Amino acid sequence: MVPERIAIHQRSYETEAFDEGDGRMRVRGRLTDNKPQGLCLSDGNDLVIHDMCIDLLVDPSTFTIIAVENEMMVRPYSNCEMILPNYQALVGLSITRGYSKQVKKLFGGPNGCSHMGALLQAMGPVAIQASCSLVNLHKPLESRLNNSDDPEDIDRRLRLNMNSCHVWHEDGEHIELVKVGKWVLPDWESDRLTDLGVEIPDEQGH
Repeated sequence: MVPERIAIHQRSYETEAFDEGDGRMRVRGRLTDNKPQGLCLSDGNDLVIHDMCIDLLVDPSTFTIIAVENEMMVRPYSNCEMILPNYQALVGLSITRGYSKQVKKLFGGPNGCSHMGALLQAMGPVAIQASCSLVNLHKPLESRLNNSDDPEDIDRRLRLNMNSCHVWHEDGEHIELVKVGKWVLPDWESDRLTDLGVEIPDEQGH
């Protein structure tokens, strides 16, 4: 007989990004740790032991962090909050390649809060994913089909994607297409465009 599982710890990361309306992007992260049984089974009630958030204001043209706001709503000790001002060191940091390494260097171990460090690590990829939405937010649907031979656009796509995973290997098919100004739509994008009545050229479909 399989013993009944008892939930003993829950950690959640909530990350979202916003168009600030002035060309800047806000990336917001929140981390919570909850003990479903409280102190023990004799308690049996949810007990939140960490609840903290970070806002990063990002210049999407350079992916540079230009402002930082952070807060600890729930923390073990009052002096945990003493480290909060140190996170202003993120200002001027690029949130693209090398970001995770820099976060560990600046705030690893006794130099920071381990939980805020984990949250910052989770926020980096969100900024990259959100940047595409920011670029396309106010454009017509048909613009999603536009291939581009603009050197700046090609450089941006290469910078964000190259060697980020096996699909975007520097010697792979997708990178070669970007280099010549072409783009293969992700499956979910071509499916949604089709649902919305946009005709997709064969070379861009999946």
